Amino acid sequence: MRIKNLFRNSFFSMLSQFALLILGFFSQRAMNLYMGAELVGMNGVISNVINILSVTELGISTAIVYHLYGALARKDEAEIASLMNLYRKAYHVFAVLVFAAGMGGLSVLPPLILFIHLFMKNNSYSLSYIRVLYAMWLVRTVLSYLLTYRKSLLIADQKEYIASITGLILNVVSYLAIILLVTWEQNYLLALGIGTVTEVVLNIWISWYVEQKYPFLRQRRKEKSTSSLTKRIVRDLKSLFISRISEKMLYCTDNLIISGFIGVGTVGRYANYCMITQAISNILTILANTIQPTVGDYFTEKNRQRNYEILRQLTFGFFCIASVVSVGLFSLITPFVRDIWLGPSYELGWGITVFCIVVLLVRIMGLPLSLVMGVTGLFEKEKNVGASSALLNLIVSLALVKPYGMAGVLLGTLLSYLLQILYRYIIYFRDFLEMPGEALRYAQDIGEYLAVIAGEVLLMQKIVPLIYGAGGMLLFCVCFLLCIAIPLLLDLVIFGRGWRLQSIVTMVKGMRKA
Repeated sequence: MRIKNLFRNSFFSMLSQFALLILGFFSQRAMNLYMGAELVGMNGVISNVINILSVTELGISTAIVYHLYGALARKDEAEIASLMNLYRKAYHVFAVLVFAAGMGGLSVLPPLILFIHLFMKNNSYSLSYIRVLYAMWLVRTVLSYLLTYRKSLLIADQKEYIASITGLILNVVSYLAIILLVTWEQNYLLALGIGTVTEVVLNIWISWYVEQKYPFLRQRRKEKSTSSLTKRIVRDLKSLFISRISEKMLYCTDNLIISGFIGVGTVGRYANYCMITQAISNILTILANTIQPTVGDYFTEKNRQRNYEILRQLTFGFFCIASVVSVGLFSLITPFVRDIWLGPSYELGWGITVFCIVVLLVRIMGLPLSLVMGVTGLFEKEKNVGASSALLNLIVSLALVKPYGMAGVLLGTLLSYLLQILYRYIIYFRDFLEMPGEALRYAQDIGEYLAVIAGEVLLMQKIVPLIYGAGGMLLFCVCFLLCIAIPLLLDLVIFGRGWRLQSIVTMVKGMRKA
């Protein structure tokens, strides 16, 4: 059953993300052409500010889902209900805290809504418009806290595909409404309101479905967790809190620094490239999250050799994806933005483009380690890498933004991701597997993968310009297909007889028989 759920979750999650990615391109195009790059940049800055406010979530979702794995495996209804009750109460508190912090409702905090415009250099929109836009995003975030917590039970129980299907239907309607309103009415605030209503409807339906699927949640609505379980969760949260702050600071400071030192219009153009790289990252993160419950199920068996093999298999799978992504972006992202999607005025320089792609590549190659660390329970170890990487990013970005502009900011981000991967690599092999001898073999795997990716990129950099020539949609599509087929073919030729690919093929065959 867990194998069927794995494929079902992966399929519907990917289908949903690809559909939303396509609609997202049309939506972003409408925003740029009819509302301007400044509004796109404002959206990015405001969403980053609210993400930082959302640090009050403390990482409780990670801790709760981790403990739900064991409770679901044991079919312990009392523990499941107690965890979800704790989750509900915590998220209601977080909703109040985020709203109060965002609107200045806490006496110890200044009203952020009154100076949100200070994060936006060279902005031409009125102060009232900026504050209304910020308030709408804040309300949307608070409503999600009140309604979305039950989705975590579906994720832990390997039934995320249910939420994916519902989300696909409702979000398609939402995106279409945004595209039409921005194109014909230039009314983004109304479009954002429709998106908020859509998200609320989605979360209400999920809450209703979970209550029908797990009726004991309603029957045990006052069930309290045992003191020992509560102590374990609190212990995990102490570590996760630092990791959560660090993660927010790492992910959300780039746009703020670029907007504050360079200009909100630059953030808008950068956001177009980020939309492409972030969409890919989101799809792969969803894939990793879909796989994680199954990996967590395997890790409960406490077989270290098997856990090591799973990491190598996951890394090879993500390498194959990374090779296609890297080749495609290096070869086609600039022609896509310049010739197909937006226009020459939205094109970023080659150096910035390279940084964007390399940062994405590092994030993809780091996903397997992040995935397995998420099911080990080593939250105490994770807090150190989070704080260190966030601090490194902030120091490097602030030091280099003036002399090197966006390149300096992205260099800080790149170094931070590299630090995360190195730290998790050491912790996983030294403290969890306790197999330092195998750590070198894994490092050799990574070296081989990066060398192959570099060779494939250089090869396609010679082939694509010969085919694309003067441009055009047909030739772009031909190049796009080649950027998928050639790297995968080369990966098959190079690794086809090796253990990594053969083990995955064997595993898939076993899944089909299961």
